[in-house]
Amino acid sequence: MRFVLAFLVFVAALLPAPQSRAQFCSDDYVTIDTIVGTILEIQLAPEPFKSADIFLAGPERCARLWMQVLKRDAEQCRVGDRIEARGVVTSDPAENSWQINPETNEYMLLGQDFTCSR
Repeated sequence: MRFVLAFLVFVAALLPAPQSRAQFCSDDYVTIDTIVGTILEIQLAPEPFKSADIFLAGPERCARLWMQVLKRDAEQCRVGDRIEARGVVTSDPAENSWQINPETNEYMLLGQDFTCSR
């Protein structure tokens, strides 16, 4: 009986994290959240860097989030666009900031981790 219980706990631990569509920032470093908001600002990194930061209005608890994207993806979006991003939301209490990170990649990728539309 203990073996069966241990096996079930092991299998449950291997299951992928639940996807959340709620407008809430989990901040548990595990849950995959889908955040829908509006782009507030886009900051391109100076050359030779290939990244950009997109700041977006999110849910009340994490009203201003940012995510790191590739410049070529950021150029497809504009301030004021509707954005839907899917990833792991984390907070930095020292900086009073929130970030949404991709599940697997180094950068959030347009079409895979986020979309923006006018």
